[in-house]
Amino acid sequence: MLTKMGKIKSILGVSASLAKAGFKLRNEGSFIGIFWYLLEPLLMFAILIVLQGVVNVQIEMYPAYLLLGLIMFNFFSNSTSQAITSLSSKARFIKSMKIPYESLIISVMLQTTFSHIFEVILLGLVMLWLGIPVIGIIFYPLIFIILLIFSFGISLILGTIGVFIMDTSNVWRVVTRLLWFATPIFYVLKQDSLVSKLILFNPVYYFISLGRDFVIYGNFNLQFIIICMILSFLALILGLWIFERTKNKFAETI
Repeated sequence: MLTKMGKIKSILGVSASLAKAGFKLRNEGSFIGIFWYLLEPLLMFAILIVLQGVVNVQIEMYPAYLLLGLIMFNFFSNSTSQAITSLSSKARFIKSMKIPYESLIISVMLQTTFSHIFEVILLGLVMLWLGIPVIGIIFYPLIFIILLIFSFGISLILGTIGVFIMDTSNVWRVVTRLLWFATPIFYVLKQDSLVSKLILFNPVYYFISLGRDFVIYGNFNLQFIIICMILSFLALILGLWIFERTKNKFAETI
């Protein structure tokens, strides 16, 4: 038990160092620094707010509904997309240094989590502007942890596949774009429609819906909590299993 705890501590320590180095490298020479993290969601948010009047979207508290959907999907998309190349792009580290490979994936999760914090602050400011009680944001960290575990499990799978298949990034880019449109981020589903039935197979839908229920509308959705926890647990177990079975081949493959 002590040996396992020491290994976990070592992995987290290396992950934090890699995440810190990656953050500094990304912001080196930047004029606006961390505000680049908010640029993408802000631009998309502004565009979709303008389009609201064009397509006549009628959703209660729509700006908060839209922004929360955007930042939650962005976290999932960015963390998993970056994880694909987190191993294959670090061939020098893997071949020349003895580091836990898991730390390369975890460092990506830490970097995207850091940028996500600024997005959540932005959400809180929008909610204050709309006069929506911000008490619901207190519960968001619990929801985010479940999403983080799910994203980490998927990242382990994609990072492993990315070592062996070079086109993984391109394929996942298409998949996430399809997921973006297949997830009710800027629209609401009509009940009993074909799309509303098909979307039940979209795992991201449950996480975003759970976040909106808690943070914006103050609803306690036990069913979605259970579904999200099951999805996260299954993704983590499958990701760890695939990663552990193949990580000994990483050095000779990259």
